[in-house]
This record gives sequence, C-alpha cells and structure tokens, in this order.
Amino acid sequence: MQILRINPALTAVPSFEFALRERVARLANFRHGYYARVRRVDRAQPHSSALALVSDHVEGTRLSEILRVAEDRGLQLDINAALCLIRQLVPALVLLHENARDAAHGLVGPERLVVTANGRLVIAEHVCGAAVEQMQYGRERLWHEFRVAMPPSAGIPRFDQRADVTGIGVVALSLVLGRPLRDDEFPRKLADLLAEATERTALGDEQPLSAPLRSWLARALQVDVRRAFASAPEALAALEEISAENSTYVAAPVALETFLSRFISAVLAPPPVAAPAPIAVAPPAPMLVPPAPVVVSHPVPAPPPSPAPVALHQEVPAVVEAAAGTDVKELAELLGISETQNVEAALFNPAEPFNVPAPPIAPPAPSSQRSIKKWIAAAATVVVLATAGVASYKMLGREATPAMATLSVQSNPAGVPVFVDGVERGSTPARITLAPGPHILELRRGVPRVIPVTLTAGAEVSQYLEFAETPVVSEAETPPVNPEPAPVAAAPPAATGAPLAGWISAKLPFTVEIREKGNLLGTNDADRLMLASGSHLLQFVNQSLGYEETRTVQVVAGRVTPISLALPKGTINLNASPWAEVWLDGVRVGETPIGNLSVPIGAHEIVFRHPQFGEKRHAVSVTAGVPVRISVEMK
Repeated sequence: MQILRINPALTAVPSFEFALRERVARLANFRHGYYARVRRVDRAQPHSSALALVSDHVEGTRLSEILRVAEDRGLQLDINAALCLIRQLVPALVLLHENARDAAHGLVGPERLVVTANGRLVIAEHVCGAAVEQMQYGRERLWHEFRVAMPPSAGIPRFDQRADVTGIGVVALSLVLGRPLRDDEFPRKLADLLAEATERTALGDEQPLSAPLRSWLARALQVDVRRAFASAPEALAALEEISAENSTYVAAPVALETFLSRFISAVLAPPPVAAPAPIAVAPPAPMLVPPAPVVVSHPVPAPPPSPAPVALHQEVPAVVEAAAGTDVKELAELLGISETQNVEAALFNPAEPFNVPAPPIAPPAPSSQRSIKKWIAAAATVVVLATAGVASYKMLGREATPAMATLSVQSNPAGVPVFVDGVERGSTPARITLAPGPHILELRRGVPRVIPVTLTAGAEVSQYLEFAETPVVSEAETPPVNPEPAPVAAAPPAATGAPLAGWISAKLPFTVEIREKGNLLGTNDADRLMLASGSHLLQFVNQSLGYEETRTVQVVAGRVTPISLALPKGTINLNASPWAEVWLDGVRVGETPIGNLSVPIGAHEIVFRHPQFGEKRHAVSVTAGVPVRISVEMK
C-alpha cells in the first residue's frame, strides 16, 4: 500500500475533504491498469486530524525523478522513447474522460506519473483534482506550489478536461526537452521553448522538431486558444494522424526500455558512501599529533615518554568511534531514517528488560531469601494492580468506548446495494452503525447515487432515494420463501422503529450543501433528503459561488416538501478586440463591448464570434457580489 499524507493546510478548507471523499466514492468502480487503484480516504495514524489517501503501491519511478536524473547525468531521451510514453498517457486520459463525462484528473504532470521497469505508465492521485480545486488558487500559484499546469481562463481555473490536455502538453514537452520545466518557463516561455525544441533520433542525432509535432504540442499547451484541443479524444486523434503521416515516429517500447536501462545504470553507478569515509577519519590525525611533542619535551624524568604512545593509542579508537557515529547519522539522514524509528526498535526489544536487571542480582548468592521476599512482594503488587485494572475496565470500559451513530438507508424499489466509504454494507432497507464524522453513502443501481452524510455521536440519520427503473434485479434476488416483506420494505414510512419523517427536495443548477445548526445533512444532488417531521431552519450553502440562503421549512410526515430557491445574479463585463458577437449559454446577448450584464450565478459558457477571425470560447463561473471581466483578442 502507498499512503499519501495530505498537508493540513489543505484540509483546513471545509470543502476539501468533502470533494476528495466524493471523488473517491464516485470513481470506486473505475479500475484500469493505467491507474493506481485508490483504496480509501483515511485518517493518518499519528494525527487523527490529518487526512491520508491509501492507494495500491506501484513499483516504479516518478517521471519527474527520471527527467531530473536524465538532465543531471546527461542521458539522452530520443523521440521514439518519448512518444512511447505519450502514446500511453493520452489514451489513459481518454479512458477516464469517457467513463466519467464531467470528471477529470486535474493534476496531470510528471510528478504524478509512474514509469515501471518494463516501460509501463501508471497515473497516480487521479482523485485529488476536485479537492485541490476547492482551494481556489490562481494559475501561477497552482504551478509554483503543485506543479499543475492550467490553461488560460478568466477568473479561477477550472479542473476540467481542457486542464488535463494542458497537463498532457507539459508532460510531452518535458519528454521532448529531456528535462523538467523550470518554474519560470510556464506559461510565459512556452512559445520560446517550442521554437527552440529539437528531437533526437535513435542514433543520437539532433534535428529541428517537425512542424506537425510542434503544432500538436502548441495545441495541447493551449498556446493558440482558437486551435487548442478541448479534450483528450481530440488530442489522441491528432496524434494518430501525425504517427500515420510520419514514418520516422515509431512509439517503440524497445527505445524506452533501452533508455530505462541506461537510467538505472546511471543511478546505481556512483557509490554514495565510499568517498566520505577516509575524509572523516583523516582530520583527527593532525589533532592528535601535538600532545606527543608536549609530553616528550620534559627532559628531567626519563620514564614519562613511554606513556605518551599509550595515551595516543587510547585516543585513536575514541576518535574513530566518534567519526563512525557521525557517518552513520549522516547516512541515516540521507536514507530518511528518523530517530523515532530507533527509539521504537529499542522499546520493542524483548531482551533488554531481562538482561539489564540480571547482572546485579546474580553476585549476592547469600541473600537469596531476601531477594525471594522482594520478588514475592513485587509479584503481589503486580497482581493487585492487575486486578484493579480489570475491575476498573469492567466498570468504566463501557463508558470509555466512543458512542456510535446510526445511518438508516431506504430506497424505492428496495434491494439496492449500499456502499459506505467504498465498502459494501448490504442492500436497502439497511440500518448501519458507523463512527461519528463525515461519510460517503453510495447506492449503486444504474447510475450510482453518491450522497455525503455527516453523523454525530448517538444520533440517527435517515436517507431515502427513489429509482425510476423497474426493479427486475431486486425481484430476482428476493427469496421466494417470504414474499410479503418486500412491498413493506419498499415503502419508506412503513419502516418499523423509524421516527415519523418526511422529505425535502431542492432543485438548483449547481450543488449546494444543506445544513442545519451547522451540521451537514446532505446536498441537493439527492432526489430527496429525509428529515424528521416538524419545523427546520435550513441553510443552503455553496462557498465557491458565494451563495448562502436560509429558509424555514415545515416538513410534513410521509410527504415530500419542495423548496424553491431564488438564484442571485452576478455581473459580467465583456470586451473583444477589434469586436465580436457574444453568445451566452447559446443565446446571443449582443456585440462587444458589453458592460454590467446581469446573469444568474453558476457556470456559463461564453462564445465570441468574429466573421474574419473565427470564434473563441470561455467557461466562466459567476459568483455573487464579484463582477467577472473578460477581454479577448480575436486577431
């Protein structure tokens, strides 16, 4: 297993953990050899507040490390070896985009690509993009802090499929250059890098990069927005055309395996510890020479000169031991071995408690009776303490265990498989005992329904979902011995022991969190949200859009209460040079310049069209209170 510990500064944003758990649950069934399988989101053991992403370990080396070593050691990566990796990366992202239409990796880069010893490419951390997007960082900050390349956009970058294509372009350009991109090279120096880029043949000859491949890189890097790739399938189709037209481009695995063998040889060639050893022992020699002349300089007593070499002989081992200890510490630091590991090894050494007290007890043989009495007294003390501990555990053990929470899940029809945090927990109707805190509930029938829930200690939360499909599978799986309970379980209000409850339903074009007294009840992604009957003061929140509204809702037992929420409007200012017609979400709104255009908050697509210079598309997210300004150059 591989554990990725997440910086607490990221988890300080409330929506980070929610977005991460939602994406992990959503892609739980997406498995392919191109992707490192993600097992779960867990709490790191030393710190319960720190999140950790647990994935399957992939034997290999990060591509960023391979490129760094190649640059330091002067290893040449020819164009066919580079194309072998590019031809694996692009189809892998096509596979993700086709299986999850509105999902993307978001963090594509050499730092999150693993190359195995046989040249296979594996993509890691493909579930983290949606969570990092919640940080609302700008394009420059994402590059400098996360090494994430984003396309140009108006406002906060979006982690969509176009962002994945930009990541493909950065990886491909790094492979062509044979080194990682510098911090100051993206995005300002991309055009210069493309103009100066060369390709190396299998024989080691360098020649200018071909025009078709240079154009493909420019379109992937979003240098020319008008001709840029909008998705990975589009980039793959263009790449296949280049390979078909140019016979010199052969994505041969042999070329990549040859480079990897030279990479491994370069990494293993230099011995890291051989050189410092003589240097550490050599300095003490001149330090020990001065005492010898000082001792010999006394002329009166003849015998004293003889002890001098003895003193010298005694000091040399001490110096050697000190030098050896220093080397071991430095080597431990280089290997990443912390001092806590040595402490744990000493604490769990079973020989130490018995070997340490044994020598002082063995010599005094006559006082055996006294020692036996001491041992008897010590044993009696241990028995008393153990008895007291057992008694206190029986009395207080039940109170020390943390209180659990209960999640009741029902559906229409019944028999839908229930998964909590990616683990199957039976079928509906289900009553599940869970630890307090946030969880991801998923019902898998047709299109999976993913609902985040937050449980409090000792409380019971109920969820009800309705599926439109005919329950063919559920009827087949229902035992024929007792057919009566099936219709009873399918009716939500008829669950025995459940509190009298109703449902609420809120429809909005974007996702909002539904909270009550600060506790997260769910989101409007679910068709219905079950609540106890009575009056509820609910908050509807979307932090990224700056949306927050409070409503008092009267929930009627056994009925669905629809909630209509008014959308606030934001402002957009649009301009183009020289000019352009503007379409907003497919509706023409006029010609530039357009100022103070009022639109509902949320995601919108803006298209600028010019009869001579073509069209440009922009995806913007309009928030409440902050105007959006977009200015494009049509030439």
